[in-house]
Amino acid sequence: MVSNWTINFMVQFDAKIIICYIDINYLKTLEYKMFCYCCKKEILRKDPILSGLHSECFIKWFGIKEEFSNIVVRNSYLGKEVFEKINSSFFHGKFRKYSGSLGGKNYILKVQQKDYPELPACEYLCNQIAQLLKIEVPQFYFIRFQNKLDTFVSKNFIQNIPNSSLIHIYHFLGDNSFDCETISQIIENKTNRLNDVEKFIQISLFDSLIGNHDRHGRNLALIQTPFGFQLAPAYDNPSYLAIEIKMLLGAIHEPKGTIATYHTNEPSLSDYVREWKRLKRQRVVEKFKTLVLKSKSRIFQLINDSFMSNKRKKAFAALINRRIEELNE
Repeated sequence: MVSNWTINFMVQFDAKIIICYIDINYLKTLEYKMFCYCCKKEILRKDPILSGLHSECFIKWFGIKEEFSNIVVRNSYLGKEVFEKINSSFFHGKFRKYSGSLGGKNYILKVQQKDYPELPACEYLCNQIAQLLKIEVPQFYFIRFQNKLDTFVSKNFIQNIPNSSLIHIYHFLGDNSFDCETISQIIENKTNRLNDVEKFIQISLFDSLIGNHDRHGRNLALIQTPFGFQLAPAYDNPSYLAIEIKMLLGAIHEPKGTIATYHTNEPSLSDYVREWKRLKRQRVVEKFKTLVLKSKSRIFQLINDSFMSNKRKKAFAALINRRIEELNE
């Protein structure tokens, strides 16, 4: 009885013809479903799309019905003048980065790589958590480049500030001085804004919370304008877990921070808490802690709703849970 089946192909094996049947209903369950990263609803065959999103969702995010243009590979060469220790990025080469334009605005596109397919989705999640915790980050999005490749997109924030330039923090540092106290003093002296120092403290705590151990000398910067300096938004915010191989995600991972404290060059979250208390910044720590605890359920909801695999979601949630316990110690 083959009324619910169809002949799919015939093969010859040991001089015999074998007719192979495929269950049509079973095949239907295997059809790939694509979901819009903006509204999280399924994209149907009849739906018009832009960069892997519903067209209306793309317009909602970017305000224009166009594809990205003027795509150029970004030059990631650091240069000989850069101090190797404080500027070497763990994620260097893990992303293929492009510059692109859309509606007269410039964007940075971090495109999915074969060896690290979940890195764009993870950075999108990390920026969602940053936003929830009131960490200033550039405008960010999640698309499918050429309707195929998962891509984390961030808006070039410097273009919105007239006559400005981005000065990476390493320009103000000497060798072996990439630590909390030195950097906070530089920020205070250059900006004359205690609020910017507090922002830096929050960034250091946030990095440790999500397991970002890549806040090197080019991933922290000041914006220079004719009126002085200000701290740039936190950019390049992925978690280490984004690139861990799936087979090892079940292990307990404890990525350490890049920015040193007085007591250690590989600080944990509790080390950062102790350091900022030593530097009389306990109020900022308590403010961050209160916000994390208040937002805890929402953080885990963001993880659950993210576009990472279930195994990576579980590992990320476990890391966040351990870090929250550290905050409460």
